[in-house]
Amino acid sequence: MNKILLIALIFSINVFSIEDTYLQGEKYQNPVRQQSIIVSDSGYYPNVIHAFSGEKIKLFITSTTTKPSCFTMPDKNIFLPVNQGEISESVVFFTKPGVHEFNCPAGGVKGRIVVREHPVERRERIKREIASEKRIKIWRPRDE
Repeated sequence: MNKILLIALIFSINVFSIEDTYLQGEKYQNPVRQQSIIVSDSGYYPNVIHAFSGEKIKLFITSTTTKPSCFTMPDKNIFLPVNQGEISESVVFFTKPGVHEFNCPAGGVKGRIVVREHPVERRERIKREIASEKRIKIWRPRDE
């Protein structure tokens, strides 16, 4: 009986310690999203990438074709040559929501990165908007 009680106690301590540390996750000041992109004859895969504002995106780009390929993002001043069997890397940081195009003029392929407002920032913005709303005027009869 004591052995069973001891095993149950040890098991419950391990379960609670895992729950307290592992399941909580880590929060980073500037999170980094890692994204792989493959350039093929038919275009970029994936050709649409989603991210939140305030995130860094670390791009890993490779090609499956022997044709000359590249990765350019003009609004972020990025140009990467992409060769078959090699991985090119770059880091991009987005501060505001929007759509950012990337392409390869040589291959005629296009893609885009869709940056959305982070849910936490959105909740805070909505709270500020509600708090700053003007009060509603209510009609009240006058005493004469």
